[in-house]
Amino acid sequence: MPNSTQPTIYFSIDYRSFPSGMGQIIDTSQSKMIGDKYNMTLVDYGTNPKEDLTYTQTKYFHSEQAEQEGWAGPVIEEIVQYLKEQGVTHVLDGEVAYEYPGADKQGYFTLERWADIYLKPQW
Repeated sequence: MPNSTQPTIYFSIDYRSFPSGMGQIIDTSQSKMIGDKYNMTLVDYGTNPKEDLTYTQTKYFHSEQAEQEGWAGPVIEEIVQYLKEQGVTHVLDGEVAYEYPGADKQGYFTLERWADIYLKPQW
């Protein structure tokens, strides 16, 4: 299990309602803000790409199936690959941390463990 220190680059799942996106890639070695924008990449999916101008970047995964099902399952492999390419090492997912082992006390999973949960669902 990971220790309780915050990783440098992580993906924070956002369970708030629309239009907050699926979550944000956060690099703690960078400043949190650039001007009036969050210095983070918003990650989202569905059929209607929305550029959130409060973030420096938005990465959108187009999927009619994900839109219909209301979850990222149909594009999760693409999302995990993108997170790896961006240097993400951990995922902060407090909701899933209550249901599955492998997170530290703060709710951080390694990216590999989090991907295993979503790529091989056990529910």
